[in-house]
Amino acid sequence: MKKNIIILILSAFVITGCGYKSIYSSKNLNFNILEFEVVDKTKISRKIKNNLNSFKKNNSNNSYSIKINSKKDITIISKDSEGDPSNFEMTIISEITILNDEKIFKNKIFSESFNYKNSSNKFDLKQYEKNIEENLTNKIIENIISYFYTL
Repeated sequence: MKKNIIILILSAFVITGCGYKSIYSSKNLNFNILEFEVVDKTKISRKIKNNLNSFKKNNSNNSYSIKINSKKDITIISKDSEGDPSNFEMTIISEITILNDEKIFKNKIFSESFNYKNSSNKFDLKQYEKNIEENLTNKIIENIISYFYTL
């Protein structure tokens, strides 16, 4: 019994002292975001802007402005024998334009999609679609941050 407790305590010390550092820290970036412009007024673009706001605090010689334009499409990819939709595909596309001295420095399109089945309960379907939108938006944000590290 005491042996198990000692092993558990030692394991906790080893795991907590592993030197974890955040990969997407704004301290490691070699550029600064001066301002954001959200071209469309979608929830997706606002969420991207809010997540990238932490990169405004960085002091760097390379300063950029960012334009964000996003859209969400839901398409029917199959129908049942009665003609009712049975499968959908949600696609989120975000175009990020990076400006340097009001000139386009880089332009990149990020896209994520997901296929899902229709549900007879429309409330559950809407909740599921919100969850899918949230997950796809988070993937796009991760891809955008990774892209910024390559600049």
